[in-house]
Amino acid sequence: MEESGRRTEIMEAVERLLVRGGVNAVTMRAVAAEADVSLRLVQYYGSTKDELLGATLDRLADKSVERWHARARRHGEGEGPLEVIKAFFDEALPTDSASEDFHRLGVSLEGLAITNPGMAGQAYQKHLSGLADHLAGVLQSNDLSATAARRLALEVMGLAHGLGTLLMAGQLSELDAQTLIKNYLARLEPQLSP
Repeated sequence: MEESGRRTEIMEAVERLLVRGGVNAVTMRAVAAEADVSLRLVQYYGSTKDELLGATLDRLADKSVERWHARARRHGEGEGPLEVIKAFFDEALPTDSASEDFHRLGVSLEGLAITNPGMAGQAYQKHLSGLADHLAGVLQSNDLSATAARRLALEVMGLAHGLGTLLMAGQLSELDAQTLIKNYLARLEPQLSP
């Protein structure tokens, strides 16, 4: 198998371990066993757990942005800010097994960013900042100032994350979450309409 394939296998093993058991489940030996490769090969791609987590997070960040772009392409270009925000919520809410796993990964890595300022924590912080920048850039092109667009992007990200966590924890139903989003968008509409 070529090098990029091995690297992908190892990153996918880290992802599976994170989904099943969080950050504490990821050890170099556990990754090797999960990927069915030698410990030495795992160490080749990340000499420490922090490096493996950082590399996995970079990969997840790319997947996250691509999922959001794919959803935006399906809904069409040139949408207004409310449609952009709705598409973001649609992508962010954990409503199927794939998005639930993705949310579990995000929460695991969020905990790491809060408790560990090392490479993986910094990678998650960089991911959040990049996501906010991207969302703000899309919103800014819809007649919002840079400051207002960034503030709105962070607000939307915070609400999406909180709703996703409440949904995963069984505190909200999907219908409840969708109703909250609909009400939020209705309150935003007067501020975002030309």
